[in-house]
Amino acid sequence: MKTLKLNFRLGIVLLILTCNTHSLFSQNDATLRILKSFVDDYSKDVALTKDAVFGIQVDSTFWHVKAIARTESNAASVVLFEGKPKTPTYYFKTDPETLVKIDKGELNALTASAKAFSTDITPFDVETMPGFQPDENFVDDMFSVFFHFWTKGLPERIPYGLEYTRFTHGAQASIFYYQKGFRSGYFAIKKGQHANEDERSKTNPFPSLFIAIKGKGTIIINGMTSKLAAGEAILIPAGISHEFLNANDEPLEGFIFMFGEGA
Repeated sequence: MKTLKLNFRLGIVLLILTCNTHSLFSQNDATLRILKSFVDDYSKDVALTKDAVFGIQVDSTFWHVKAIARTESNAASVVLFEGKPKTPTYYFKTDPETLVKIDKGELNALTASAKAFSTDITPFDVETMPGFQPDENFVDDMFSVFFHFWTKGLPERIPYGLEYTRFTHGAQASIFYYQKGFRSGYFAIKKGQHANEDERSKTNPFPSLFIAIKGKGTIIINGMTSKLAAGEAILIPAGISHEFLNANDEPLEGFIFMFGEGA
């Protein structure tokens, strides 16, 4: 009887281990298929004009990509490898659920990485390997890969609207495009939200242009309160405090463009 019970328990343990292993393999297979689809798309990208090597970590599994830009005589080559890059570089870090959303166009990678402060934890991020020594072009090169590798198609389409946002800086936002000296995105301030309420968010060292396209709300500029409504745009100079509030049922929606040195 004891032997029967032991064999039964052992069978249950083996069944659980088998199911978990199968689930892990299935998840890795799905992740690999998604990553290969991004690699294939990037090889056709007109913006691939500079060689790049970067890593991708999905949960605890590492891959790396080697992208060779096209020349007059050769087509572009983008190859996915298992494991970490041999030479220290930067890498994108995410989880399978977020990767699926990005693949389906339900969330773009830049929005998934949006954070108000460096200590914020996001479902998608960029980190660097120990020993990596970025050069002066790192920011431009990284943002180019960030957008063009993780955004498929030609033209590369970025859906926007409340359903594509994440909560950051006290409101909803999604990012369109970043490069050194330029940031662009969509914002929505829902009823009861207070954007830039935190003192650390109130000012930027660069100008910001807000364009309201729907709804209305309250703005506080350098301590002065006024209104912002659809059909209006406001420019916030560098170093000027700005907050947005909404007490209305309808969200205040619009576009934001930040530009200049430091953006």
